[in-house]
Amino acid sequence: MKAIESIKKAKTDITSFINSQNNTSPLLDDENFLNTRRIIKRLCKEEKIEVPSFISECRSVEEAVDELFSDGSPSYIQINYINKQFNKFIDYLEDRQFDVQIVHVECEVPEELTFEHILESIAKCENRINTKDYSGAVTSAKTLVEGVCKEILHKFPDVTIGNKTDLPQLFTKVRQKLNLDPGDPKLDKQLKEVISGLIKIVNGISEVRNSYGDSHLSNEIIKEHHSLVVVNSAKTVVTFLFKTYEYQLERGILVIA
Repeated sequence: MKAIESIKKAKTDITSFINSQNNTSPLLDDENFLNTRRIIKRLCKEEKIEVPSFISECRSVEEAVDELFSDGSPSYIQINYINKQFNKFIDYLEDRQFDVQIVHVECEVPEELTFEHILESIAKCENRINTKDYSGAVTSAKTLVEGVCKEILHKFPDVTIGNKTDLPQLFTKVRQKLNLDPGDPKLDKQLKEVISGLIKIVNGISEVRNSYGDSHLSNEIIKEHHSLVVVNSAKTVVTFLFKTYEYQLERGILVIA
């Protein structure tokens, strides 16, 4: 959901809950409220203004309503206040045509392949984006994909990984072991297209990191949206590799040590 839509829905949820007056309470979307909370806190930080207390101190719609009514004000005053607060941020986004929502791609690591450095890489990707360390986020994204490829390949004793084996080479070796060759006539055409796209993504992650990573000097600074697409692309690749590994392992397609 886009940032403006998220804020509008949160406003509707809160006002609807107030208007229900404990009769038939509407279905509350606390997940959207949390998303809106992140957006507004970030906007406040950028504009250097105070975060409304019903946003900063609450993590659900019901908690927000309780906070709003803690001073004993009547409903119409609170609803007016809510509209003004939310509309202020909606106007900010509309005026600048700026959407600050950070899109997260779920990336679950199966227990049999969970090593500490992989989990650290996932955390670093998120933390560095949040702290605006965009070049560092790119480096962590590449480290994430490299780590996952290596952990999968370690399950195959016939695979040799050298210190100079780069990311594209690692990904090629993993694809070979997971039967993900776009030239395989047994694969569906649509899947071949996806695999070909992932190959380009992995090559791109490697190249972007070489140009903008925090271990390389560069005259240019990578932008947030570029860093974000690299991080989310990396987590997409990782998720696909994990799920493919699990699927083929469960069905006896893979022969590993």
